[in-house]
Amino acid sequence: TEQINNCGTIRWRTAGNFAAPMVVRIPGGYRKIGDPWHSVTSEIVFAHSPGWLLAFPSNAEDAVGLLRTALRGNDPVIFFEHRAMLDAAWARRPYPGDDYMLPFGKANIIQAGTDLTVVTWGAMVERCEAAAQPLNASIEIIDLRTIVPWDKVTVLASVAKTGKCLIVHEDISLGGFGGEIAATIIAEAFLDLDGPIERVASPSVPVPFNTGLMEGVVPTVALIRQKIEALLAF
Repeated sequence: TEQINNCGTIRWRTAGNFAAPMVVRIPGGYRKIGDPWHSVTSEIVFAHSPGWLLAFPSNAEDAVGLLRTALRGNDPVIFFEHRAMLDAAWARRPYPGDDYMLPFGKANIIQAGTDLTVVTWGAMVERCEAAAQPLNASIEIIDLRTIVPWDKVTVLASVAKTGKCLIVHEDISLGGFGGEIAATIIAEAFLDLDGPIERVASPSVPVPFNTGLMEGVVPTVALIRQKIEALLAF
């Protein structure tokens, strides 16, 4: 914790004379097996660390672009690598080239829509796509790509268009980053809302060893679809 604070604040403490350019790659998240050690996602811990940037890609192409940007920058970066992406068909993309870079703080609109906004990141992007696919509705899915900074401009513009918002993340709901997004929407786009802001996240329990029980903790496609349908019907 002390080193996280030191690296994140060194530029401020030295009036810009020193920096701590580094990339800390952190694996985590659910996979084919469950366990209470490596299966957690705790991005909110690092989002609370001033001076650090936080990337959370959802596929191999974005990982390339964000990692290259992080390596060429002058800031300390937490680079979260989701374990479910390792050799997963849904995360594979063609190699985008040696010069491919993605800016931090710029979300990706996975699919455009007018009925409801889904804000998500990491491995939940694929599950949100699967949840929305069979529904007879126009659903906009936004992949944040980075948590610090996060692209509130794109999110607020989408909510202004759809009037409804569902936030989906794998980290636990209590104190999760979805609460920050919801608070921002309420503060800056309350009059645009045509329904409650809903969240789908993990409960405050350890990730079980048993894979069946693990699926009862991690947000599932069925649960996400259920929340989408409820919001659409509101």
